[in-house]
Amino acid sequence: MFVKYDEYELLELFLTEGESLSGNVEDGNIKYSRTKSKFSLTMYIRTYEQQVSIFLKYKNSDVFYVDLKNITKIERKDNYLKLCDGDKQLANIHFGEIFSINVSEQ
Repeated sequence: MFVKYDEYELLELFLTEGESLSGNVEDGNIKYSRTKSKFSLTMYIRTYEQQVSIFLKYKNSDVFYVDLKNITKIERKDNYLKLCDGDKQLANIHFGEIFSINVSEQ
């Protein structure tokens, strides 16, 4: 199993390509980051482990962290990035004036 996502959708929201954590793109460990108004959002995708970690910082101080398991797909809907386990949405990130993260109970 793996996390299904469209690299172009993530590129449009993060405004940058994902970076391999190991230097080997084939291992499926990718990092996406974006900074806006002194906030920085970082998302780590561990494709083959079906895990996604989300970090939100304000002025380099931790504000929020969540580690999501059993993520089967990541999809974009307008300015939202939805993280799902099948048809069940576990979390979403809104890319508005500021970043907004909503996590469902697991």
